[in-house]
Amino acid sequence: MHLPPAVLALGTIVSLPLLLIGGYVWQAGLDLHSPSSARGWIELCARGREDVFCKAAQRVVRDVQGPVVLIYPGVTGDHDLLASLIRWKGRVPTAGELEALVRANLFEAATLQTGQMRSLDGQLRQVTCNLPDQRRGCRLDGLRVVRRAELLNDGALYLPAAQENRLDFLPPLSSLSPLPLRNGGG
Repeated sequence: MHLPPAVLALGTIVSLPLLLIGGYVWQAGLDLHSPSSARGWIELCARGREDVFCKAAQRVVRDVQGPVVLIYPGVTGDHDLLASLIRWKGRVPTAGELEALVRANLFEAATLQTGQMRSLDGQLRQVTCNLPDQRRGCRLDGLRVVRRAELLNDGALYLPAAQENRLDFLPPLSSLSPLPLRNGGG
């Protein structure tokens, strides 16, 4: 039995929104909204089952007042981020090591600005923004990052510019990274 095209079209129109609403209610990883705040983004990211960096960031930002800038190294996904963290430490990092890593990549500011900025772990970072080849890009001690397109009302989120075989985060003061920074400084 063949259904008339009008019935098929109506079925599609009715079922698609129901599927989207069901996915939103179920919250199995599909989120249909983009948070308007840096803290909201961290909360949403921390819902991921494997995103250990965001779970640590969620704990750290609870103690920070005002806007925050987060350098988020998990651009390619939870599995790749965890693999990068294991390469960095030689094992799965502890909760304390992850929180130290978050503090090295977190700034009490609304956005990155050219000059010197202190990360939450106390390191003074040299920041160069408005790079000629990236309007929203900055360089922090050699790590190239790009601000996420949406402006957040309580800070900013920056993602590393991808290059192979290097770390895509700023290592904490308490560690010496065995691998060079991902973006090399060029």
